[in-house]
Amino acid sequence: MKRERERTAEREDLRQRRTKKFLVHALLALMEERPFQELSVVDICERAMVHRTTFYAHFEDKYALLRYAIGELQQEFEMTEEQEGRCTGERDYFLAVFRNALTFLRDHRKLYLSGITGGGAALQLLEDAVVEKMCGRVRMMGRRGASVQDELSARFCAGGILSMVRWWVVQDDPVDESCLAECLERFLPEEGGVPCKRRDRKM
Repeated sequence: MKRERERTAEREDLRQRRTKKFLVHALLALMEERPFQELSVVDICERAMVHRTTFYAHFEDKYALLRYAIGELQQEFEMTEEQEGRCTGERDYFLAVFRNALTFLRDHRKLYLSGITGGGAALQLLEDAVVEKMCGRVRMMGRRGASVQDELSARFCAGGILSMVRWWVVQDDPVDESCLAECLERFLPEEGGVPCKRRDRKM
């Protein structure tokens, strides 16, 4: 009896994951066609071929679905174990994230541009999540007793990377990817450094 209940729970869990997958794919496809603000739950359900009652069994509203979809998209920024192993510090980590971001946005250009033209609310959620992930990762690999200055340095670099990539996408590849990467390497501080060092005041 217990085993049968477990199998039933597994089947239900599989159906839930499949339904969420359909809804996410429908949302992302629609966002490439229209701004997020113009989309309704009905639009999403019709595209996913999912009943509205089923939608509300999984998500409170379209914003809850968007947050879930962003969590799924964020995984594409995650580094593989091989990439992790090659990162010897914060600088290597930021460069690896930059390359992943370029690949992601090249593959999802229409979605990204739709987020911008739609007011940027959906886009901001994704960017905020990525920045928090990047800063958290830097804190994990950082020195003991990391200071506020280290935190600001991490956020400065994370925000700068996303700003560069956003400009590159919006301007429709104004420069080659290798050129963009070379510029970033020059901008990032050397290992253990910070973009802005505090100067002691002369008395």
